[in-house]
Amino acid sequence: MTLDVDHRLLRFVNGRHDDLDHFLRAIAPRDLPLPGSRPWYDDRLRFLYSAFVRTHRVARRPFAPAADALFYDVGAFRPELREMRRFFVREYFGEEIDFVLGDRFPGGGAPRSLTRRERYAARRVRWLARVAALAACFDFSRRRYYWWGTILLTLHAHAQVCDHVRRVYVGRMYDRRAYIVATYLARRAGVRPVLVYQSSPLAYNQRELHLDVPVVLTSKVNLAEVEYFQKMGWFKATEIEYRPQEYLVERVRLRPGPPVYDIGFFASGDWARHEGKYWALDIAAVRAGEFRSNPFEAHAEQVLAALVDYARSRGRTLRIYLHPYERVLWNEHHIDPPFRSIADGRYVTIDDAPGTSRDAVYECDVAVALRSSTIWERIDLGLVRSLLYVYDDPALDNVLPESLGPYQANLFHSTAELEATLDRLLTDREARP
Repeated sequence: MTLDVDHRLLRFVNGRHDDLDHFLRAIAPRDLPLPGSRPWYDDRLRFLYSAFVRTHRVARRPFAPAADALFYDVGAFRPELREMRRFFVREYFGEEIDFVLGDRFPGGGAPRSLTRRERYAARRVRWLARVAALAACFDFSRRRYYWWGTILLTLHAHAQVCDHVRRVYVGRMYDRRAYIVATYLARRAGVRPVLVYQSSPLAYNQRELHLDVPVVLTSKVNLAEVEYFQKMGWFKATEIEYRPQEYLVERVRLRPGPPVYDIGFFASGDWARHEGKYWALDIAAVRAGEFRSNPFEAHAEQVLAALVDYARSRGRTLRIYLHPYERVLWNEHHIDPPFRSIADGRYVTIDDAPGTSRDAVYECDVAVALRSSTIWERIDLGLVRSLLYVYDDPALDNVLPESLGPYQANLFHSTAELEATLDRLLTDREARP
């Protein structure tokens, strides 16, 4: 029998509350997006280094953030994402923010002295990190712990500014790390974090929320979902705010225009994802096709093949919009998507330029996707001719149809149903005066 340090850390984060089971249910489907495995010794050494060396370094010279509002996002190491978050908060909430990147604030705040409460809170996290890192060395299972090092550094950074910061926003709520940070803030740091949800289906891994905190939804479809989840007792929140378009900084530049293509297919890059879920970072393995043949790719191939046949048989135009990761693979590593050969330049074309598809959101009349957040984003822009696939295996699905209310009309369950819907929508458009 080995020591499960994971469970003990989660109990600490949740505090002395009687809803630990709900907490565990909430994080269970929030997979940790760190695919692959490390040698046991490498994992434990990384955890020890973060717990003893990095926390000690920060404790000796604590810094204040550059603003009294923070945003935690596991992807905020990218400057472009930080700018996107700044713009969103500035436009909707009228305040400036700094970010928490592990043990530092990139806004360039100055050194400061800690209050008594901050010293106590930070000391408690340091003690926890060191005890947990040592205990993990007695867990000889294949559990991964090194990610806890970064999480505990993040909690330590929050503890050191808990009397300095007025508000903390937490994004990417589908990520286990974000949910753990939000729980610590609400239960241990005396902060009511504001949770900002992505414009995408919530049912697969975000239907559970055990915290009584404010929530910001960036899609009107999510409003219907959350209403259903609250009635089921799954989703707690003190208040719900609707602030459309998470990627607001990109959307404000767009101007509506008439569609150029009949159909747009928004790819998800399933063929280059670890287990079909997370971006595969091993480029050589992607090039060798090691992540192919997962069930998500099989469904995507089926739907795309049906769309190609539909476009050619009815003389319609189909535009395929690559996922941002597929664009990186093509433009930076010259790795073709497996469906490259179906483009004929007449009925079927591919948008493979660098960047994202958001600038082209108005290009297609009817949008089709299996897992793209573009469908939810288009609906918020009034582009209701947007269709999302329902998988025949509930274990793969990211939507719960009965939770979508009126937006169930935007779902399709088979290629036959998709073709019938396309016939209706495109014929209706042409029949307009």
